[in-house]
Amino acid sequence: MKISSPNPHKKIQNSALKPSPLSPIIIMKLSEHPISRVLYSHEDIASAVENVASAIHARFGKTQYENVIFLPCMTGAMFFASDVMRRLHQMLLEEEEVIVDLELGTCVATSYENVNSSGVGSEKVKNVHVKGNVHGKTVVVIEDIVDTGNTLVTLCDTLYAQGAKDVHCATLLNKQARRREENTKAFERLLARENDAESKEEGLYIGIECEDEFVVGFGLDYNGAYRCLPYIGVLTEKAIREMI
Repeated sequence: MKISSPNPHKKIQNSALKPSPLSPIIIMKLSEHPISRVLYSHEDIASAVENVASAIHARFGKTQYENVIFLPCMTGAMFFASDVMRRLHQMLLEEEEVIVDLELGTCVATSYENVNSSGVGSEKVKNVHVKGNVHGKTVVVIEDIVDTGNTLVTLCDTLYAQGAKDVHCATLLNKQARRREENTKAFERLLARENDAESKEEGLYIGIECEDEFVVGFGLDYNGAYRCLPYIGVLTEKAIREMI
C-alpha cells in the first residue's frame, strides 16, 4: 500500500491503492486520508530506539549479553526490534571493539479479535508461541506497544513456565492510560525479578510514552493495514469504521 505523508487537503488517488499481483494488500475505498495526524515522526522513533538501546546496553553490555536472548513479539515489533538490535551491535563495536552474536528468537501472542494492538476492542490473549530456547536465560521481550498489559503478563508467565531465569521488556510505545491496575502490580512481580531487593532498576524499557490515541504505523497495524508506515500516526474515525 502506498500512502504518502498525511495531507488533509489532498485525497488519495485510486492508483495508490492498487496492490501488486504478488502482494495480499487490503484495498480500502477512503475518500479522505486515513491518518489524521502524525503523532511520532521518524526522528522521534529514531530517538526512542537510541534511548531504549542505551538502557539495555547499560544493563547487559558489561557481560557482552552472555546468556541473554531477545524475543521480538511478532509481527508488530519487527521494525523496532531490528533497529534496536542493530544499535546494540554498533555500541558493542564502538565500546568493546568486539562483535557479539546476540541471540535472537521470536514470540507470537494472539491477543485481539478483528482489531489491532492499538487498543480498540476486547483484548483476549488466546495463544502464545515462543521460538527459541529460554531455559536458564534472561529474556528481553521486544514489543511495539504495551497498553493494558495483558499480553506482556501472559508472555512473562509463559516464559517463566519454560524455564526463563528473568524477563525484561523493551517497548517502543507505552500507553499508560490503558494499563490495568492488576497488571501494573504484576509487572513489579514479573519483570526483572532477579534484581537485588534494594535495586531501583525496572525491567521495562520505554521508548515513548504514548498518548491515548488509536495509533498505526512502524509495525502497528489495524486489521493488517498501515503497518509499514515510516511514522506513527492517528487513524481517523472514518477509517476505523470502514475497516470494521
